[in-house]
Parts: sequence; structure tokens; C-alpha cells
Amino acid sequence: MHMVKTIWRWVRWPLLVLVIAYAALVAYRIPAVGEKQRTADTVAAIQAQKVTMADVMGTALPPVPYEPENDATVAGIDKNNNGIRDDVELAIFAKYPNSAKIRAAELQYAMALQTEMTQVFNSDTWKAAAIQDDRSYQCIGETYPRTDLQEFIKITDARSNEVEKLVYNTQMRKDAQYKVSTFTTSFGSPDTDFCDIDLNSLPN
Repeated sequence: MHMVKTIWRWVRWPLLVLVIAYAALVAYRIPAVGEKQRTADTVAAIQAQKVTMADVMGTALPPVPYEPENDATVAGIDKNNNGIRDDVELAIFAKYPNSAKIRAAELQYAMALQTEMTQVFNSDTWKAAAIQDDRSYQCIGETYPRTDLQEFIKITDARSNEVEKLVYNTQMRKDAQYKVSTFTTSFGSPDTDFCDIDLNSLPN
């Protein structure tokens, strides 16, 4: 019995050190695992977010938001919960009441910019958002014929710029977009499938 106690006296401290080391390792790894899961979930959500026909046709347009409340946060107000800030959505409808095609492209771009500004927190989420951003910009290009290349570029840039001005309409939002740019990394642009909705399926 004395021998067992002696052995235990010598063994218990190394065992205790091993247990503490293991517990510390587990505690250290938990945030990393959580971050990985959060990234995967956010990337999946970004990839799944699409403009719908209901969005384009305005079947559930939101009320005009109260401006001070809307501009109090980066995300602003999205009462109809479609991923597009309400004031931006209403402004696009006001400017293009007779063109579902332009609305579809600009709403998609607005959604992509909003997502990029509010959901990106590392390079992986930035890449997912940037792909959606690029698709949406290309979709805007699909709203104008390419018969005159200079005019095509001019119109595409003008329409994308007007959406950007609507989305980044406060200094806080401009600062948020600048912060997101720090996660910039390389990515492959899609060659096709730019628009969430086939523009040829729309009446005008």
C-alpha cells in the first residue's frame, strides 16, 4: 500500500499537468471551430440569397421608412425582410416603374451590396459576397444592348453607380464598406448565370 501511495505521489502531478494542458487545448480550439462554422453558415446564406419575382414585381413593397431610424445603423430598415434596405428598394421602384428588367438587375445589385456591407467578416465571406456583387453588376449590363460598346459601358456604370449611391448614403455605411475591403482576396468571376431572374421572362 505504501508503494502505491509513493507511485501515485510521483505520477499525479504529471497527470494533472496533462489534464490541464488538454483542457487548455480544447478551450483554445473552441473559438476556432465556432468561427469555422459561422463562416460556413454565412457563406451558405450569402450564396442562397436571391431576388425573387415578388421583389421585382413589388407585390410586398415596404412602407417608407422613418429616415432617422433607418440611418441610425449600417443595416437600416428592411421591413419586408427581402435583403434589400427599404429606402433603396423604394427608390429603385420610383425611378423605374415601367421596367421590370432594370428593377430586377438593380434590386439584385442592391441586395449584393447590402450583404457585402453587413455580413462580411473575413476573406471567405468576402469572396462569397464579391461573387454575388460581380454577378449583379454583370446582370445590370444585361439590361442594355451591346450594339454600341461605349454607350453600353456608360449606361452600365451609371446604373450601378446610382445603386451604390443609394446603398452607401451615410458616412457610417461608407466606413463599413471600407472596413469590408480589408478582407479583399482573389476570386473567380462567373462567366454566365448573372441574373437571379431570367430578364427575358419579364414583360419590359
